[in-house]
Amino acid sequence: MHTPDLDTFLEQLSTPLIGTRLFAQIPDILFCIKDREGRYLTTNRAFADKLNLKSANDIIGKTANDLFPPHLAEIYTAQDAHVLDTGNEIIDRLEVITNSKGRLGWHLASKFPLIGKDGEILGIASISRDLQTPCDDDLRFAGVAKVVTYIQKHYAESIDIASIAKRVDLSVTQLDRRMRKVFKLSTAQFIRKTRIAAATTALKSTEKAISQIAQECGYSDQSAFTRQFTATVGMSPGVYRSKHK
Repeated sequence: MHTPDLDTFLEQLSTPLIGTRLFAQIPDILFCIKDREGRYLTTNRAFADKLNLKSANDIIGKTANDLFPPHLAEIYTAQDAHVLDTGNEIIDRLEVITNSKGRLGWHLASKFPLIGKDGEILGIASISRDLQTPCDDDLRFAGVAKVVTYIQKHYAESIDIASIAKRVDLSVTQLDRRMRKVFKLSTAQFIRKTRIAAATTALKSTEKAISQIAQECGYSDQSAFTRQFTATVGMSPGVYRSKHK
């Protein structure tokens, strides 16, 4: 039996399967393709909505520096450079993005190199899923609510995932599967999200030292906290505080 070849199949199509047509009707997925210079070649409607723009056409030809605050543009440009220089994908990176109403929103972002027939990397395809708040019915799924409650109460402590999985009679793999079904996040990513969210609140609403906030959010090492906070939020804790006080 002949084995179908995807590349051959795609070359025969008159309409590409990638681009706004594929993702236009998925409101919680932001999609774009950029060239090596970081210029947007195509995006979907959800991407435009996130930027509070009337049309995806308002994005085409622009770069991250034209569309995002400097601290976010710098992060995105560095990510693009990593993919272009190494050819390595970025998969499910947990990020905080400012939405069109100025509020912080959590996303899982992935970036993939687009490789031409000559083997050269021509650009980048990127997708970012909006991690919307799950409903109560979802939270009750297979003990997830109990795990979430535990993490929210004990995020300042050292959390052993195997131990909390055992609390609800699940293996670590089973728990991860259920967490991903509800939150689109692994258990470890959910713990990180909980800690970083608590840190953003403390930075905005208190005068506590950053080292104290780091400790109260489950980080024994302030430098590790700063690295993870910066990678997730797009700026250091100190800069975040100065911008949001």
